[in-house]
Amino acid sequence: MGKTLGVVPVRMESSRFPGKPLQLIHGIPMLAHCYERALLSDCDAVYISTPNMEIVDWCKQMNISCVLTGSHHERATDRAEETLRILEKQNNIFEHIVLVQGDEPQVSPNEINSIISTIKKTNASVVNTVIQVDSTEAESSDVVKAVIGKDNNVLIFSRSKIPFNGEKFYRQMGMIAFSNRALKEYSALTPTYHEELESIDMMRFLDNDISIIAHESFSHVIGVDRPKDLEKVISLFDGDKFLSSYSDKYSSNKLI
Repeated sequence: MGKTLGVVPVRMESSRFPGKPLQLIHGIPMLAHCYERALLSDCDAVYISTPNMEIVDWCKQMNISCVLTGSHHERATDRAEETLRILEKQNNIFEHIVLVQGDEPQVSPNEINSIISTIKKTNASVVNTVIQVDSTEAESSDVVKAVIGKDNNVLIFSRSKIPFNGEKFYRQMGMIAFSNRALKEYSALTPTYHEELESIDMMRFLDNDISIIAHESFSHVIGVDRPKDLEKVISLFDGDKFLSSYSDKYSSNKLI
């Protein structure tokens, strides 16, 4: 069976939280937590993917695998696809790609392994992690909701609270697995109306009748969209079971 690539897309120009990839959590930049946890998974290789030389230079200093991409991408998925193409030109071939968001520093290696297992067993084109949330969390436009139909197929994503009058709500999480072919197809397709209206990458697939399998997680990971989210994540890192496996690497404080 072919190899799996982990891609951690990050950029410094976040509109809601500029510079967040290098924000420190227990003395370690946020992007490094995501990278190191992906390394603990079954991914055969993991790369930071960024348009920022500041991040590239830091990664070189820390001996972290990194790919410099174009600055024109508006979607993390397009950045991941360019990363794949760059690596393939270096004769690094991968059958599956897992997108590990650079602003979800609590990501679990076990969850990465689970989504890898799902895409390999189902032979799906795309698998997107979702988690059940309560009605209050579903109100937030920062939370992308997913409606799931037969055979765990995603019917639609939206920042609106859907389904209307629903009893169950599912949040789209940032971890997504792709087949090599599907990721390349994504970037070959024109951005769609609903994708741009909602600012949701995966609507490009659904608008083009390419199915997405929902992979339910029971591990609630906080995405850092705003400074207040970072404060919450920092408080939750006490006693984190994966931190000790990589924290020594950053203890010399060659950081930023």
